[in-house]
Amino acid sequence: MPVQATLLLPFKKALLNGASSLRIGVVFDRGRPSPWVDALLTFLRQVPGIDIHLLTVAFQSPSELKRPGWLMDRLYSASRARFDPFGDVTLDGAVSFAPESLDAIRAAGCGVIIWLAGCPCQDPDVKVGDLATYGVFTVRFGDRNRTIPFWDEVANSSVTSAVTVFWHDSSFAQGRAVRKAETSTVQGLFLTMNAEQPLVATIRMLAALCLEVRSGGPQFEEMVRKLPTQCLAGAVPPEVPSNFEAARFVATKLMRSAHLRWIARGKTSRWFIAMRPNRGESITDPARLNLTGFTEVPLPRGVEEMADPFLWEAAGSQYLLFEEVAAGQSRGRLGCVEVLKDGSCSEMKIILERPYHLSYPCVVPRNGDQFLLPESAEADRVDIYRFSSFPWEVELVSSPIEGLALVDTTPVFLDDHWYFFTTTAGPFMETLLFSAARLEGPWSLHPCNPVSTTVRNSRSAGQLFWRDGRLFRPTQDCSVRYGYGIVVNEVTKLTPSEFEEHPVSYVSPSWSPGLRGTHTWNESSRFQVLDGNRFVNHSGAPAAA
Repeated sequence: MPVQATLLLPFKKALLNGASSLRIGVVFDRGRPSPWVDALLTFLRQVPGIDIHLLTVAFQSPSELKRPGWLMDRLYSASRARFDPFGDVTLDGAVSFAPESLDAIRAAGCGVIIWLAGCPCQDPDVKVGDLATYGVFTVRFGDRNRTIPFWDEVANSSVTSAVTVFWHDSSFAQGRAVRKAETSTVQGLFLTMNAEQPLVATIRMLAALCLEVRSGGPQFEEMVRKLPTQCLAGAVPPEVPSNFEAARFVATKLMRSAHLRWIARGKTSRWFIAMRPNRGESITDPARLNLTGFTEVPLPRGVEEMADPFLWEAAGSQYLLFEEVAAGQSRGRLGCVEVLKDGSCSEMKIILERPYHLSYPCVVPRNGDQFLLPESAEADRVDIYRFSSFPWEVELVSSPIEGLALVDTTPVFLDDHWYFFTTTAGPFMETLLFSAARLEGPWSLHPCNPVSTTVRNSRSAGQLFWRDGRLFRPTQDCSVRYGYGIVVNEVTKLTPSEFEEHPVSYVSPSWSPGLRGTHTWNESSRFQVLDGNRFVNHSGAPAAA
């Protein structure tokens, strides 16, 4: 299971703050952990100052599980042959395990416990308050802990799959949700494939929580106790889907696959850009949302698709910057055209090209200069360029983030401070907030991280903007598919120590016929621009909806 070691870099500050070592007890109920637990252990062992203590415990399930029927058994076996994160692995012979009793777990002296064994929520007599100094973490896959994780989500074609980390201080029957992540559901017959993104999210959330405890256990406990308590007892008992459910599952997935193949036959999806005069319409008020009047920007000669449009005004002229993909290529470059007074565009010029993919040409002003923060996640870095001659010539100024794949970095300057919203690349999108005194860096992590762990409201979708004295941040909804829609969030609090936002509006892919997605919005005093994704025929002409 791919969990990049470089993802530890955002936590560097926490690792260097001089906190003492933290002993973490990882409890599971088999002699060997499953592959995803082994990936968690591997990840945690890379974190300095964390001591992993493996423990096993034998807990009886509150009810006997039925054996799966022949069809369900074959379906699940075929899926596990493709990807089996919940099966057994063989650990290296140097690993030893602690005794299998709660008393032994208490005696292990752990700072925190990650309990991955069968969770005895039905037994109110099991007390966890003294198992570890700073409590116990448990994990719930999906809305219900089914025997086959995420069965409900894939079988019911849910848009997202959720994983929740709970913190317990008294019993397993009561818990506080300290982290929750939503990932897009991977549909298909091989249902275990859907588990990869939620499990990567689980590993990263647990690692981050352990680092928070290590950085300051009492402060972490004080913060967590302010969260509401949830009753986890009385959950749906474990059950195996029946042969009837398995048959319905197979029929549904086969019909879905045939339908998608029929829709996409002889076609391919492409991004395009549309623009309209700025007459004051806003995307911040859903009751007054008006997305009519957009005219498609013609593709420049030799260009197959355009996306990520940004507008900028300079010396009385209007410029449109965007990602373009040349015909027959897959790597993005950054192009620019001048938008003339009648709305037509000049000939395109390439302003930035690298041997790796570039997109999202975010323009940032500072002290009379203009800077460019393109997405360069394929190079595992965030680069800042200065326009030496706007908009045609740029020069590299700094690389405040290196060794980490981040997408769609978007800054905002507020009260003499810089803030940077950026999102980790797949398989799990997690939006991080950095801050700095200077645009060029150094950047430091904001204490409210992560600011989003849901695919419904993740990576940036354009510049932050002000409207009637309120600050708004557009983000992408990637639940249905990548770049499906735009969520408009109002930022109500942003300081070096605080951050709060909430969604106020939504831009769906319905402003033009046949759209499959729309994921960037920007505007200037004269124009508004957004992009869309649709099927086109192999000739490049838009396909019939």
